[in-house]
Amino acid sequence: MNFTEIKGSLNPFVKFEDALVFKISKILKACERSENLIVCIYLIEKDSFLYCNHNLKNILSEDLDKLWEKGWDFWLSRIDAKEVLITRERIRNLFKNIHDGRSLTLRYQMENFAYRKMHIEHEIFIHRTNKHTLAFNYLLDVSDKERIKKCCELSENLLGCRVSKKQPNRISIREQEVLRLIANGFSSKEIANMLFISNHTAISHRKNLIEKFQVRNTAHLIKNAAAFI
Repeated sequence: MNFTEIKGSLNPFVKFEDALVFKISKILKACERSENLIVCIYLIEKDSFLYCNHNLKNILSEDLDKLWEKGWDFWLSRIDAKEVLITRERIRNLFKNIHDGRSLTLRYQMENFAYRKMHIEHEIFIHRTNKHTLAFNYLLDVSDKERIKKCCELSENLLGCRVSKKQPNRISIREQEVLRLIANGFSSKEIANMLFISNHTAISHRKNLIEKFQVRNTAHLIKNAAAFI
């Protein structure tokens, strides 16, 4: 793969320095060789996506130009409404506090570009050059994994197996959001800021979850609530 072929995977609507592209050309070649990994690179200073590999181009198809032109707004528009707020805030917080080597792992549901639901595991890794800050986005479609998990749960129900007494019958959508953030290590104050709720409300959600799962502390909550995260 030569330099010209790599340029075909770059955002045509934004002028990037050839020196930057040449500097990371080996990285881009490795991304293009990936059989399964979906990769795109976001240039923070330009507030634009710089590159997406062939796997993402195949998924986006005719919608590729929308990603180039609208950036994160387009990507977030495809995420499930129950998860988009948390996802947006966590990405925003990552970009507010940038340092080389920092990473963020996201899990969410989104509509693919044939309007079918898919489960995504999304890691964002920050890499700084002398002049630029790049956010590498590594995405995996884990929809098959989630389907298998649901089949296992269905099989247990058919066999008469009961869910652990430490798992409540129901938690609210807001409690699910708080639970995911707790599992990702955020404090009650940070959760309050991300969800636009008071610190007191965030603490109350944490206490209610601990009571519902009949556990002693946050560490036990995360361990016993894995199926809900």
